[in-house]
Formats: sequence, C-alpha cells, structure tokens
Amino acid sequence: MRPTRTAGIIGTCSTILLSSMAGFAPGEAQQPAAEAGRSGDAAANRVDARRTLVAAPLAGATVTLDGRLDEAVWGTAVAADAFIVHEPEFGASASQRTEARVVYGDDAIYIGMRLYDTSPDSIVGQLARRDQTVHSDWAYVGIDSYHDRRTAFIFGVNPRGVKVDLMIYDDVRENISWDAIWDVATSVDSLGWTAEFRIPLSQLRFGAETSGDGRVWGVQFQRKIARSQEVSFWAPVPRDANGLVSLFGDLRGLRGLQPRRNLEVLPYTVAQVTRAPGDAGNPFHRRNDPGLSAGADIRYSVTTDLTLNATINPDFGQVEADPSVVNLSAFETFLPEKRPFFVEGGNIFNFGVGVGDGDMGNESLFYSRRIGRAPQGGVPGSAAFHDTPSATTILGAAKLSGRTAGGWSVGLLNAVTAPEHASWVDGAGVEDRTMVEPWTNYAVARVMRDFDDGTRSLGAIGTATNRKLDGELPFLRSAAYAGGLNGRQRFGDWELTGWVVGSHIRGDTAAIARAQRSPARYFQRADNSHVSYDPTRTSLSGWAASAQMFKTGGGHWRAAGIVNVRSPGFEVNDLGYQQSADQALQVIYVGYDQFRPTTRFRRWGIHMNQWTGTNFGGDLIALGGNINGNFSLPNFWGGYAGINREQQVLDVAGLRGGPAITRPGSWNLNGGFNSDSRQPLRASLNGGFSREDDTGATTRRVSTSVTWRASDNAEVSIAPSFSRNDRSAQYLRRLNVDGDAVYLLGGLEQTTTAVTARVNYTASPSLSLQLYAQPFISAGRFNSFMEATDPRADRFADRYTTWSEAQLSFDGDAGVYRVDRNNDGTTDLTFGNPDFNFKQMRTNAVVRWEYRPGSALFVVWGHGRTAEDEFGDYQIRRDVSDLWSATGTNTLLIKFSYWLGL
Repeated sequence: MRPTRTAGIIGTCSTILLSSMAGFAPGEAQQPAAEAGRSGDAAANRVDARRTLVAAPLAGATVTLDGRLDEAVWGTAVAADAFIVHEPEFGASASQRTEARVVYGDDAIYIGMRLYDTSPDSIVGQLARRDQTVHSDWAYVGIDSYHDRRTAFIFGVNPRGVKVDLMIYDDVRENISWDAIWDVATSVDSLGWTAEFRIPLSQLRFGAETSGDGRVWGVQFQRKIARSQEVSFWAPVPRDANGLVSLFGDLRGLRGLQPRRNLEVLPYTVAQVTRAPGDAGNPFHRRNDPGLSAGADIRYSVTTDLTLNATINPDFGQVEADPSVVNLSAFETFLPEKRPFFVEGGNIFNFGVGVGDGDMGNESLFYSRRIGRAPQGGVPGSAAFHDTPSATTILGAAKLSGRTAGGWSVGLLNAVTAPEHASWVDGAGVEDRTMVEPWTNYAVARVMRDFDDGTRSLGAIGTATNRKLDGELPFLRSAAYAGGLNGRQRFGDWELTGWVVGSHIRGDTAAIARAQRSPARYFQRADNSHVSYDPTRTSLSGWAASAQMFKTGGGHWRAAGIVNVRSPGFEVNDLGYQQSADQALQVIYVGYDQFRPTTRFRRWGIHMNQWTGTNFGGDLIALGGNINGNFSLPNFWGGYAGINREQQVLDVAGLRGGPAITRPGSWNLNGGFNSDSRQPLRASLNGGFSREDDTGATTRRVSTSVTWRASDNAEVSIAPSFSRNDRSAQYLRRLNVDGDAVYLLGGLEQTTTAVTARVNYTASPSLSLQLYAQPFISAGRFNSFMEATDPRADRFADRYTTWSEAQLSFDGDAGVYRVDRNNDGTTDLTFGNPDFNFKQMRTNAVVRWEYRPGSALFVVWGHGRTAEDEFGDYQIRRDVSDLWSATGTNTLLIKFSYWLGL
C-alpha cells in the first residue's frame, strides 16, 4: 500500500455522504407558492417531524402514460409539496413549486410529479442514454419498499424522458448499475413540466401485508433545477446529515398489494467477425475469423425478498475496452468491473480489506475480474506459433441476493469457468496442445443483519476458489478460501466499524512457494528475520483486521481514525484483490467543510491526514501526512489543491525479493480547477509535481478535459494527459554473478502521453451512439545503471554503486550492455537494453437501440493497434506516425437480446 493512496482514500471520507445524495438527485426541488420566501430557520424546524403521504388506489380507474396527469384519479391523491432546499443552502423553501402524487393498482404503482417553473423557456432538457446524468433538470422518486430505512430504489427522469435508476444501500451508498423494467413519460408546457412514472410491483421487493391497515413504505421526492443548480427534497435532508434513506418520509394507504414472483428471461445471440494481422506462416492465423454464439440471462424471484440472477455463456462484447497502461511496479494493475452481470447488485458482495470502511478503495475479498480472466499459463518456449485464448470462458454464473423484511441481506454467487488450452506448433512443425487455465469454481457467500433501525449491523462473508488441476499448471493454487466478520455501530454522528478476515490457500509446493515469493510478502528476503521461506509447504494461512471510527455528520467537522493490520501469510488474490500483506497501518483524518454559501464561496473545505505503517518485523514502511482543500465559487467554478509529505522509509518490495531498501522522502503537490458545469463548453485542468529529497528526481503530470455540449442530444469530450517521470532508481532485474545476487537498477526518464476522446449522440432515450478512442504513448530511456550495494543506507550514493562510462558499454549489434564491475578489463555481467517505446490505440463505437423495454440491439465496432520499439526516446510526431502505420485489428459485433417477462 502506498501512503499517497491512503491519503486519497481518507480525503474522500467527508464527501461520500454528499456525493451519494447528489447522485440520487443531481438537482433541487421546490415549495408551494404560498411558502415561497419562508425563512431558512423556519423551514429547518420542519426536519424533526417525519413527513407522511397517503397513496390513493386506482379503484378501477386507468392511467395513460403520456406525462399529462389529466386523469381524474390524480385529483383523488394527496399532493406532496413544500419542498426544502438541500443545496446550495439548506432550509430555505424551494424557489419553484413542486407537487408529487402517488396512486397504485394491482400490478403497479404510479407517481405523478408536476414541476412548476415560472420561466418554462429556461427548463434544461438534454437527451442522453439511460443512466447518464447529464446537465439537465431532473425529477426523482425514491421508494423504500422494504421500509428498513437503509435500502431504496430510485427512479429519475429529465424533461426529455431520459431515465435513471439506481439502488441505495447502507443508507447512503449508491449502486448505479441496478436496472429495472419500468416506464415514464414527460411533458413540457406553459406551467413547467410533468413526469408520470409507472413502476411495476414486480420490480420492487416487499413482504406480505401483516395487518388490515395496509403497509407502510418509505418515500422521497427530489428535484434539480439545472440553471441554478438548486437541489431540493420533499422530506428535508440537511447538508450535515449522516443518512439519506433513513430520512425518507412515510408512504401510507397501500392496501391489498401482493408481492410478485416473476420470471424474466433475456436470451441473446451474438454474431461477430474479427479481421487481424498475422504471420503468413502461422497455421493458426485466419485473416477473417467469424464467430456465432448464444446465451441467456435469467432473473427469478425465488421469494418476495430474494432474487436469483443467472447467466449462461455470457457475452460482454458491448463493454468498453480497458484503458492502456504501462505498469513498472511489482503489483498488478487494478481494473474496474464493467460487465453487467457482475456489476449489477455487486454491492452486496463488497467486503473491503483496504484502509477505509466498507467498499472504499480497491482491495477487497471479492474482485469479480478474476472470473473470466486471461489464462495464467503459457506455451512452451519451443513454440514457434501458438493460439492462446484471450479470456477464460465462463460456462455459467448465478447469484442469489436480496433483503428480507427482518433486516437480513443475503448474497450467494457461484461461477464456473471452462478449462482452456493453447494450441501450438514448434519449429519442426509438430503440433501440440497445452492447458493454460484449469476448470475453476468460484463461490462467494455474504450475509448481513441490521438492528435498531439500521444503527448497527453484523455481517459475514466466505469465498472459495477450487481448481481442477489434474497434475498440470502446478504453480496455481488448487484451493483458496477466505472468511470474515464485520460490524458497524452508529453513535449519533459517529460510526464505529470493524472487520476480521482469515485466509487459507492450498496447492503443490510450487504454488505455495510462489505465494511466499510474491510481491505481497517476499518471504525469501535475506533480511526478513520475522518470517521464514519454506519451499516444501503445501498450504499458507493468514489473517487481517481493521477498526475505523468516523464522524460522518453533525456540523462542519469530520474526523476518522483507522487501524489496519495484515499478517505476513494473508492472501486473497485468487478471488479478491490485494497488494500487500505483513503490515500494520494507522491513519488519522480531520476535516472541515463549509457548505453554507457566502459572497465569496458556494462551499469550501480543508482536510488533513497523517499515516504510519510498519511490518511485523518492526520496519517503518510508511510515514507521512498531507493537507488538501477544495472550493466552489458563486459562479460555479471550483478547484482544489494539496501538499503531501512522505518521509524516508523502507521499501520491502523495492528489490523484488531482495533485501528491503530505503525509499527517500518526497514532497508532492497537486491542484486543479473546473469551470461552470452548466455551460455548453466546460473544462478542467489538473496537475501534480513531486520531488525526491535525496536525488532531486521529479515527476510532473498535467491533464485537462474539455467537453462541448454541441446540442441537446450531442456531446463531445477530449481529455489529453502528459506526464514526465524521472526515477532515480527503477528496479530492472536480479542477476547472478559468481553465485552472488546483483540487483540491477537504472535511472529512468519516462514520458507518457494519452488522449481519451468520446462522442455521445442520442437520437432518443432508447437509441444512442457512443464513440470512444484512446491513443496512448509511453517511452522510457535509461540514462544510468547501478547495483544496490548497501540497501538500507540513508544516502543515495551509499545505497547504490553507479557504473561509470568506463565500466559500462553497449553492444549495438547484440543489443546488450556489458559491465566491468571491478575495472579489470573483463566483462563481469551483461543485460539487455531495457529502453522501451510502447504505443497503443483502442477504439470502439457502440450503437444501442432499446427497441422495447428490457430488449436491446447492439452494433459494435472495435479497433486496436499496437507498436513497440526498443528505443526509449520520446518523439511525439514520430511515435504518432508509427502508431498510425501499425496494422490494426478490427472486430464487428452484432448482439440481439429480447426480454421476456413470464
């Protein structure tokens, strides 16, 4: 774990609550005209009493979904009005009047919202694809059908009919991936605009009615006015509140509603063709490679509370490609999940093991990108050509999830991936096949129980990975298990959370030896006296625990204290994501947020962090602190700035299994600003600078983004970035010279440029076109080479012996460096040229047409090209030309799905 990332995590603690609220309603609401101008203090006094709304039955009437609210039944329903401003300044009456009414029938609940506007020509309505919260006016309704004051289903719409739906869990956390089958219609007129929702009862979760008085749900309405960025709620939500769903009002009068057990099937078929370059002598290469597959997604309400989701032979061809990256660290790159099956409802499986609470950060017991990963094995070195799958086939996956009326949250997931083989041929033309990934079963079980209206909870999790190796791929673990407990207790504005986890892996001696030598622990380090490396082991166990105390609400001050401990043997990377073990970390955070607008600022905040970390041997591995602040101006421009200090510590992973080495202290600066997001043309600029104490090596990075809203249905954005990273000692490799280990490092000058461009065009809320392109160039040139001779020395000159020009020569014909370590005229060691020049372009275009609710047609074109060279200098014109002239791979895919509600 790097302290800078720790600081970043803690720095976001104070903003999570507000960002969750903003995601529910990125706008404001309003009050009836009679209440306009009411004083903020008087309005704030109404927070204490929970608001109540009575729903009206359809009683044989019908509602035509046209957004006009002209049916007589709407007049029988009581109006929810008197909206209270949340932002910019809590407590005032909303500037515009809003009314919301609820009626219900046997199969659906209807919400009608009349959003009055004294300037209807100023209403902002931008077309966008579903779940894209663009700059627009918005209307939202939240339904807590469990009535647990912790979970809510959110449905939103803008004046152009763009739909947004999401789920809120743990009172404030969002799951934007949740999608339901529902409908809405809108209309704009001289009074403002209206929204008419129809939400089938089959899309909500609620238990059986327990009394003749009917059931009670939680309900909330929210409005956003784009031109003023005003956000208001019907049930008031103070800016310093530490809850959201718990503040919902009550919806009463719901009688005779029967929970639905519905079955939804989404069969799909995919046709694609890939055109790729290749060697004419490669027997596995096909210039045009067609493919045809089919599968299905299934959703079934097992009970009124639990839903089973299953997928058979899933295809994720419409998912955007991962960004390019050059990773020179010892740890793998974390990639966010984008596949719909794993994203939707994934929040219930969150069990973070990083520094922070819940699902903050990336380190977690469940990292779904492990399922369907690229094969981990390879072909023999004698292979001249090979055909290796790029991903492991997921034969099927299923998850059972839900929340009971008694406060239990349950999640079970199981996935099976097929064994994968690579076909290869050697130089003599002999063909063979090699297993590169075994049959694997992945399982996760998660359960949580809320008590005392959600003020405390207890939970448990278990994960299991089992591989069928059959004597092949001995470097893989045959089994990996992890289990943990977590709990939470709220004390007013403070919340105490904690968790403890145990892990156990089993396998061949080669697999467990590999785990001991992995970057997470490096048991083989010669100076690692508190653990021992045992190549004969066939299992490894470990544990981790954490406790966190947060002040999440009540006034302007925020604070947190965190302790995170992991034993040396802790290992969860078979189904989770973990970087380091063998550590004990402590973090303290204090922050102040001023969210009341003044003449100079709409809001501002300042935050401070301090962290310390050691390993189980007592070595200091992290020590630092930072201070950072952010602000927003009355004209809606904003910015941030921060300064970070890291002290000199030991880096136990710096020599990749060699002895721990001193990492010098450094200063880090960062800052940026953003323009008014309400304008058609908006921009941001971000930059950073760091300087190493001992050597003065610097890192400079700058990125910017410009977004142009060309029309109400088209948006173009471009985000270039540039960084120059001068590393005084970049690890290269370990060499053996006369039986001794020599750790080779080099002074690196790395320059990286990337541009991310997007074009979004929406013809209607159901038909959209998305274009994505990212050219990426990274070049690294080594200007010096050295060996680590006294790794724990304080000074750079004492830690390393840098080879002089007389000791170092480059053989251009062989492409190797030769080193005379002792100046005796004899070459003592050689190594290849480590300079690199990597260029890549990833592009795709996606046309999505939701031709009926839940059913979609995708037409996808994907393009990729890569060029690599051994020279390390960076020349933008030459590198762009080389990338453009590289032969690319093109894929055309058509995916058709049809939703069946049975």
